[in-house]
Amino acid sequence: MKIKNILRKIVLLGLVVAAASPFVPGRALATGQLTSRKVTVTSSAGAATANYTVNFTLNTSGQTLGSIKFEICDSPIVTVACAGTATSAGASFGSATFGSVTGLSGSWSANAGSAGGAGGTSIVFKKASAGAEAGTPAATVVINAVTNPTAANSEYYVRISTYTDTGASAPAYPGTDFGAVAMDTTAQIVVSGTMPESLVFCVGTSGTDCTNITGTTVDLGTFSPVATNKGTSVMSASTNAGSGYVITINGTTMTSGSNTIPAMGTQTLNSSGCAVSCTSATGVSQYGSNVRANNIVSAGGAFGADVSGTGTATGSGGYNTTNSFRYFSGDTVAAVGGVTNANLFTNSYLVNVAGSQAAGLYSSTMTYICTATF
Repeated sequence: MKIKNILRKIVLLGLVVAAASPFVPGRALATGQLTSRKVTVTSSAGAATANYTVNFTLNTSGQTLGSIKFEICDSPIVTVACAGTATSAGASFGSATFGSVTGLSGSWSANAGSAGGAGGTSIVFKKASAGAEAGTPAATVVINAVTNPTAANSEYYVRISTYTDTGASAPAYPGTDFGAVAMDTTAQIVVSGTMPESLVFCVGTSGTDCTNITGTTVDLGTFSPVATNKGTSVMSASTNAGSGYVITINGTTMTSGSNTIPAMGTQTLNSSGCAVSCTSATGVSQYGSNVRANNIVSAGGAFGADVSGTGTATGSGGYNTTNSFRYFSGDTVAAVGGVTNANLFTNSYLVNVAGSQAAGLYSSTMTYICTATF
């Protein structure tokens, strides 16, 4: 009685082991396990069309190789039907095409892939003629235009099977060597933002851009008929306006009560002429401006600066010539014809006075206006 019970337990244990082993790929069937398996995709989005680069190393040394079958399945287990349902629903090799095969001998092509359904979805890459591989080579196979499973954030598997014939039938499934790679579709994260129409413009007496430009007063000091007085301010502008921007200078010339210091340059809007001299002359009452680097002995040498920055704007008209100055209210002093990054302009001011210039505190308020055209 005891002997029979012991035998009965041994038989039951054997049944349990036999039932479990088919779920381990490569052990239940006479097949070798492919190693170093991975699949790299150009898109992991659900339902996306992607290229699959499949890497694996053959397990069976010197095997005769005629074809390789690729399947998209719900399970990696070789005894579970590759039904193309549930998590792999929507997956398809139906529009897939041959990409390349490297690392394996022979000339390769691909059969038309299947598009899913009850038989799952698969594609077969085949040699022109079956032949033995040297050792256990590492292979790279590119399959173009594979359709991913539809569901996002869902796991699925790519099964890989090798066969000795070119029709992927011998030996019986899953072939000589077999392996599976776990894959996932993913939800796509959309990152968005809005860039509005933009004009960034600032004016001051010091600084390099609109994050740090400050100041409102330029002190030209005490005038003398034997010296030239000068000073500078700065301005910066950028825009995404398709037609760019123009910057105009607006205000009066230097004034003290009813007394004035005459403006330099031809006194018509945006003229580049010098009917009234544009050149600095000590002992002559004159006031002017430009946006260039200057070097005048009577003004103590160098002052001002040329336009800088990564933008494409430039000085305009009579304001864009070194050592030449003008002033007329409403003139365009700088401009650009399209979108631009920021440019920094240095506005140079120059004053000379005649010995007969009336005494007084002279000043002028310069208003710079930047107008963009979108």
